[in-house]
Amino acid sequence: MADYSITAVTRRVVYSGSAGTGPYNFSFPVLATGDIDVYKDTVKLTETTDYTVTLSATTGTGSVTLDSAASASNNITIVGARTLERTTDFVTAGSLLASSLNTELDSQTIFNQQVLEI
Repeated sequence: MADYSITAVTRRVVYSGSAGTGPYNFSFPVLATGDIDVYKDTVKLTETTDYTVTLSATTGTGSVTLDSAASASNNITIVGARTLERTTDFVTAGSLLASSLNTELDSQTIFNQQVLEI
Protein backbone atom coordinates (compact mmCIF):
# COMPACT_ATOMS: atom_id res chain seq x y z
CA MET A 1 0.00 0.00 0.00
CA ALA A 2 0.95 3.63 -0.31
CA ASP A 3 3.31 5.31 2.14
CA TYR A 4 2.63 9.04 1.93
CA SER A 5 0.77 11.65 3.94
CA ILE A 6 -2.96 12.11 3.55
CA THR A 7 -3.13 15.89 3.66
CA ALA A 8 -6.01 18.19 4.61
CA VAL A 9 -7.39 19.09 1.18
CA THR A 10 -10.70 19.33 -0.65
CA ARG A 11 -11.35 16.04 -2.43
CA ARG A 12 -12.99 17.66 -5.44
CA VAL A 13 -11.78 19.61 -8.46
CA VAL A 14 -13.92 21.03 -11.29
CA TYR A 15 -12.56 22.06 -14.67
CA SER A 16 -14.88 24.44 -16.54
CA GLY A 17 -14.40 25.25 -20.20
CA SER A 18 -11.33 23.05 -20.58
CA ALA A 19 -11.58 21.42 -23.99
CA GLY A 20 -9.52 18.36 -24.84
CA THR A 21 -8.59 15.06 -23.26
CA GLY A 22 -6.47 16.51 -20.44
CA PRO A 23 -4.57 15.66 -18.42
CA TYR A 24 -6.85 16.96 -15.66
CA ASN A 25 -4.84 17.07 -12.44
CA PHE A 26 -6.11 16.44 -8.92
CA SER A 27 -4.13 17.48 -5.85
CA PHE A 28 -5.77 15.26 -3.22
CA PRO A 29 -3.97 12.01 -2.43
CA VAL A 30 -5.66 8.67 -3.13
CA LEU A 31 -4.56 5.13 -2.38
CA ALA A 32 -5.64 3.57 -5.70
CA THR A 33 -6.82 4.70 -9.14
CA GLY A 34 -10.35 3.51 -8.36
CA ASP A 35 -10.60 5.91 -5.41
CA ILE A 36 -11.95 8.71 -7.61
CA ASP A 37 -15.07 9.32 -9.68
CA VAL A 38 -14.92 11.40 -12.85
CA TYR A 39 -17.91 13.22 -14.36
CA LYS A 40 -18.35 14.95 -17.69
CA ASP A 41 -21.11 17.41 -16.81
CA THR A 42 -23.54 15.13 -14.91
CA VAL A 43 -22.51 11.84 -16.56
CA LYS A 44 -20.34 9.55 -14.44
CA LEU A 45 -17.50 8.15 -16.54
CA THR A 46 -15.95 4.69 -16.23
CA GLU A 47 -12.25 4.10 -15.62
CA THR A 48 -10.47 2.30 -18.52
CA THR A 49 -13.54 2.76 -20.75
CA ASP A 50 -13.81 6.57 -20.63
CA TYR A 51 -10.58 7.68 -18.93
CA THR A 52 -7.24 6.59 -17.49
CA VAL A 53 -5.66 7.65 -14.21
CA THR A 54 -1.99 8.29 -13.55
CA LEU A 55 -0.86 8.39 -9.90
CA SER A 56 2.33 9.65 -8.30
CA ALA A 57 3.91 6.89 -6.22
CA THR A 58 5.33 9.48 -3.81
CA THR A 59 2.32 11.77 -3.22
CA GLY A 60 -0.80 9.84 -4.28
CA THR A 61 -1.92 12.80 -6.38
CA GLY A 62 -2.41 12.40 -10.09
CA SER A 63 -4.22 13.15 -13.29
CA VAL A 64 -7.05 11.92 -15.46
CA THR A 65 -6.86 11.66 -19.25
CA LEU A 66 -10.14 11.28 -21.13
CA ASP A 67 -10.50 8.83 -24.01
CA SER A 68 -12.95 11.19 -25.74
CA ALA A 69 -12.22 14.93 -25.71
CA ALA A 70 -14.34 17.35 -23.72
CA SER A 71 -15.68 20.45 -25.40
CA ALA A 72 -15.28 24.00 -24.08
CA SER A 73 -18.86 23.82 -22.76
CA ASN A 74 -18.22 20.69 -20.64
CA ASN A 75 -17.40 20.60 -16.94
CA ILE A 76 -15.01 17.86 -15.86
CA THR A 77 -15.35 17.01 -12.16
CA ILE A 78 -13.01 14.73 -10.23
CA VAL A 79 -14.08 13.70 -6.71
CA GLY A 80 -12.73 11.37 -4.06
CA ALA A 81 -14.75 8.15 -4.09
CA ARG A 82 -12.95 5.55 -2.01
CA THR A 83 -15.42 2.78 -1.17
CA LEU A 84 -16.56 3.14 2.44
CA GLU A 85 -15.55 -0.21 3.85
CA ARG A 86 -13.16 -1.71 6.36
CA THR A 87 -10.88 -4.28 4.77
CA THR A 88 -8.47 -4.92 7.66
CA ASP A 89 -9.33 -7.12 10.62
CA PHE A 90 -6.86 -7.22 13.50
CA VAL A 91 -7.05 -10.45 15.48
CA THR A 92 -5.99 -11.27 19.03
CA ALA A 93 -2.38 -12.50 19.14
CA GLY A 94 -2.04 -11.88 15.41
CA SER A 95 0.44 -9.68 13.57
CA LEU A 96 -0.05 -5.95 14.02
CA LEU A 97 1.89 -4.47 11.10
CA ALA A 98 2.58 -0.76 10.80
CA SER A 99 1.70 -0.90 7.08
CA SER A 100 -1.76 -2.31 7.90
CA LEU A 101 -2.35 0.33 10.56
CA ASN A 102 -1.22 3.11 8.21
CA THR A 103 -3.53 1.91 5.44
CA GLU A 104 -6.49 1.70 7.82
CA LEU A 105 -5.84 5.15 9.32
CA ASP A 106 -5.27 6.68 5.86
CA SER A 107 -8.59 5.21 4.74
CA GLN A 108 -10.39 6.64 7.77
CA THR A 109 -8.97 10.10 7.04
CA ILE A 110 -10.03 9.85 3.39
CA PHE A 111 -13.53 8.73 4.40
CA ASN A 112 -13.91 11.73 6.70
CA GLN A 113 -12.77 14.10 3.95
CA GLN A 114 -15.19 12.54 1.46
CA VAL A 115 -18.11 12.98 3.85
CA LEU A 116 -17.28 16.68 4.06
CA GLU A 117 -17.80 16.92 0.28
CA ILE A 118 -21.41 15.70 0.43
